[in-house]
Amino acid sequence: MKKEIKQGFSIHCHHNILVGYCYNYKKRVAHIKSDKPENEQKTRLRLFKILPPEALKDIPKEYQEADKKWREAYKKREEEEKKRREAYKELAEAYKKLSEKDKRAFHKKWCGCKEYDFKSGELKFI
Repeated sequence: MKKEIKQGFSIHCHHNILVGYCYNYKKRVAHIKSDKPENEQKTRLRLFKILPPEALKDIPKEYQEADKKWREAYKKREEEEKKRREAYKELAEAYKKLSEKDKRAFHKKWCGCKEYDFKSGELKFI
C-alpha cells in the first residue's frame, strides 16, 4: 500500500507557480473542488500532486531556502495576527465597559462635534 503524503513541495498546487509548498493536500483538494471554477477542477486535480522526497534534489537549494524563510515568516505573521485579534477583542471589551456619561464628557471636552452618534458609536456625515 502506497503511503499518502499530506504535505511538502508540490507541483501545480497553484495555477501561477510550478513548484510550491503545500501544507495540507486534502485541504487543497477540497478548496479546488469548492472554490475553483468547474471547468478548471478536473485539470487542477489531475495535475496537482505532492512531490516525492527524491524530487528535492531537482529543486534548487536557493529556492528551497527562500521558501523555508517565507514559511517561517508566514507562521510568525499568523501568530502575531492571532495576538492582534486577541488584543483587539480585549480593547473592544474595555471600550464597552466605559460609561456613556464618561464618553459624552470626554467628547464634549475634546471635540464636541454634532456628527458623533452616541447611540451607534459612529460618525454621521452631514
